[in-house]
Amino acid sequence: MKNYIIKISAVLAIIVGFQSCDDPIDLQPISEIGADEFYANTNEVNLAVIGIYNSLHLKQIDEWIVTELRSDNTQMSFDNSVNANVPYRQLDRFVSNPLNEFTASYWRASYKTIGLSNHVLENLVVVDDPTLAAQYEGEARYLRAHSLFNLVRLYGGVFIVTETIDAQQARNQERRSIEEAYEVIIEDLEFAYNNLPESYGDSEIGRATKWAAGAELGKALLTEGSPANLIRAETVLRDVATTSGKRLLNDYEQVFSPNNEFNDEILFAVRYQSGLLGLGSPFANLFSPLQSENAVIFGGGDELNVPTEGMELIYSTNDPRARVNFETSWVDNSGNTNLERFVSKYNSNFSNVDDAPNDWVISRYADVIMLLAEAINENNGGPTAEAIGYIDEVKLRANQSPLTTAQTSTYFDFKLAIEEERRREFAFENHRWFDLVRTNRAVTVMNNHFTSDFQYNDPNSPEFNTAPIQQFQTLLPIPQFEIDLNPSVAQNVGY
Repeated sequence: MKNYIIKISAVLAIIVGFQSCDDPIDLQPISEIGADEFYANTNEVNLAVIGIYNSLHLKQIDEWIVTELRSDNTQMSFDNSVNANVPYRQLDRFVSNPLNEFTASYWRASYKTIGLSNHVLENLVVVDDPTLAAQYEGEARYLRAHSLFNLVRLYGGVFIVTETIDAQQARNQERRSIEEAYEVIIEDLEFAYNNLPESYGDSEIGRATKWAAGAELGKALLTEGSPANLIRAETVLRDVATTSGKRLLNDYEQVFSPNNEFNDEILFAVRYQSGLLGLGSPFANLFSPLQSENAVIFGGGDELNVPTEGMELIYSTNDPRARVNFETSWVDNSGNTNLERFVSKYNSNFSNVDDAPNDWVISRYADVIMLLAEAINENNGGPTAEAIGYIDEVKLRANQSPLTTAQTSTYFDFKLAIEEERRREFAFENHRWFDLVRTNRAVTVMNNHFTSDFQYNDPNSPEFNTAPIQQFQTLLPIPQFEIDLNPSVAQNVGY
């Protein structure tokens, strides 16, 4: 689908250019071009759908900051002064506030995707082919649900917007409950799961499929966590696992290779393309070491999202995932070895800064079967042979021994075993924080991290010490600009 992304880039630039930064939640994708003029036929609706996919770039650029950086997987480099990268450090150390630029930019980007989705959904009448109309509706609802799902897990109760609204209506929005948000998320994903194609032709690879929607639906049902939805999650995830035709690749590294995109393990990914098209991935440069020049990747790095000490300790020496996910040292252009950890998962060959070709994987088969094992454990009060087999399948691919009896003897033992294996398998894919929130383990795990990681306990750098967090800090604050525009909007407790 990268050819589609290129075609839509100019159209999306026009749409974004007409939007006002002063609008509260940035929900109206077109303000000066009439909707009837833009959505005149099927082709224009298709372009608008691709525009929703393109908007994911705006979200993805900050998602690691509000997820992975807040987990025990990564941290900010402590080689810099306490005054460097302050907005990042606030999130890393859980001392954020409503003015933090990244909590605001991620919020805005998420609602931009939701707004673009709503506008497509309101203009499907011009699509004559009912099958194609159902596909476009499924894609728009999948992408809307994906954004709302992330918002509710990060901020708690949020605005639920399912139609295009003007600036004044946006200023009068009120936060809705988490339960109401999940009703919309699940309804959207169920429609997508039941109406999206199972696959596409080669020219449209990358569009959301039935199986991508099913994977997200299963995760949403599991996260919502009511007994009925836990049962439904198991059913949906088993369908994706057994019917989609997806599988674990034999080679973990090949899952993420830019030369092997949308392989048999990938269900959905945010697409990037190098070549100075405005579609390149910035993550190789963001995550590589400072002052590395071209020794690690072209243009050097910003040394953000640094793997923690704990990440170095969780892998056995023969686990190939470790060196795919991160490096513990690098050699500079003078031949000197620098002992610094950095994320290498998104590195590749490219010739312009922030222009890597690597896609960012959102969901893959390994995630589906591990979530299925989790759902089985929840529904049965303990693991079954089927559930254990799914985790062992992932471990076997990584040259690791099967789970031990101690890891599978009780419900909680197995739950912890899944948590640990997911951390190894999905390192730096923005899963870890959401996993800890879903299992209600965020406070316990993060407080242990802040107690045990030397970087937060260095007697020579007390300015980086981090106090234990409280439950309210698992949610981000509502951005201050929303409250300024509508003072009746309630801020999250504690902020």
